[in-house]
Amino acid sequence: MTPIALDKFAKIVYVIKILLCAITITVLSICFNQNQVSHLFLWGSLTAFFSIQADIKLKVNFNQVTGNLIGSSIGVGTWLLVSHFSKQQSYINIEYWLLILGIVLTTTTCILLKHAEYCGIALSGLLIVTVYDVTHNTFEGALWRILFCVVGCIVAYTIDAFVRYFIPYFKNRLYK
Repeated sequence: MTPIALDKFAKIVYVIKILLCAITITVLSICFNQNQVSHLFLWGSLTAFFSIQADIKLKVNFNQVTGNLIGSSIGVGTWLLVSHFSKQQSYINIEYWLLILGIVLTTTTCILLKHAEYCGIALSGLLIVTVYDVTHNTFEGALWRILFCVVGCIVAYTIDAFVRYFIPYFKNRLYK
């Protein structure tokens, strides 16, 4: 297979993975989130799309789930602080400073664990849990978003493994 054909094939595979993630998250949302309160579609698809790799040589791995758990856990702690301080009337907008603290803690944790490669997904998990719920102010919602992030990672991992299983078949069929 020539480099140009391989690049074209990789783009097709990437589009297929994105479409399969979107379809899977949509079906899960229809089945398990009919009341539209918990927003499985939004948070699960965002996480799945962040996790899917465009390069067919790179696999989605469980580092994405680990990163999400780190970011989401720190996000819950940050959310608790933001929720506490936002109820008090202060002239300083402390929410932004607490978000910066959460970003620094998340990045530092990923670096200390010697896995900077999942820092981006950890920061996404932090912001998904923290920023959205500042306006809604429900702890349960923050916990649900951790689950939705993990679901998104698992969907991305499963889709990636499924597509990788069929890549040799399609590669041989399309480019003989």
